[in-house]
Amino acid sequence: VCSYVCVAANLFSGTTRRWNRNQAILGGHLVRLYKLISALLDQICQHRREITFIIARVTFECIVNLRYLIKFADDPAVFDSYIAYSLRQEKRLHDKIGNNISAGGGKELPVHTRMLNSIAKAVKASGSRIEDLSPSRPKNWADKNLLERAQAVGLDEGYIGTFGGPSSSVHGNWGDLLEFQLDTNHEDGTFKPSFDWRNPRPQIATGVAFLAVEAARDYFNLIGDVPLTFLDEKFDALSDRIRQAAQAHESFLIKSRAL
Repeated sequence: VCSYVCVAANLFSGTTRRWNRNQAILGGHLVRLYKLISALLDQICQHRREITFIIARVTFECIVNLRYLIKFADDPAVFDSYIAYSLRQEKRLHDKIGNNISAGGGKELPVHTRMLNSIAKAVKASGSRIEDLSPSRPKNWADKNLLERAQAVGLDEGYIGTFGGPSSSVHGNWGDLLEFQLDTNHEDGTFKPSFDWRNPRPQIATGVAFLAVEAARDYFNLIGDVPLTFLDEKFDALSDRIRQAAQAHESFLIKSRAL
């Protein structure tokens, strides 16, 4: 799956080997997806289930956002909204630096200059102007939260298990501590620290792999000038292998319990 995503991330439409801003938003998501899957595999190989939950959550968000952007690739307003939402932190920091300079009698320190220059470069590359940005709006890009974007691309069923569930691991909620960080004595309700890593389960890898395949397929179909039937056959075969692996593991679990 990483290989397919990596190939997709190196596709360009037209003759130029460069992206415009909106194309870069799509391509950048693919590069991010490749790196996240690579990181997920790394933690699986190190037998660290705790961290795989965290990586899987942000990978799911990346897939949802990518597929949503692909679905509305012909609507510039969606991409403008994504940029405006993404640059809110830059606007907050810019305003904070300005307040600090004013509080210091108008003296701009070298650290202020470096930070303001960095913000200016990011804003310019985004095709925006700092004075047009808001530190608080939009609340959600495309006027939809992640669940609503997931619903728009048919991934709402995966939201609870792949995004909602692992939230405990991301934020360090009680569920994460109870499952991964503590050794619980259920008889007297006491706890001890647990520094052992838990072994990952295949479901988290096969789930991410299956969703990533469909995201890469969407991108190939968007970029392709003609229907790419041979690629659809390859994607179907890859998805089928992932499905077979998931089913084989489930059969193994059933037999293990029977024994």
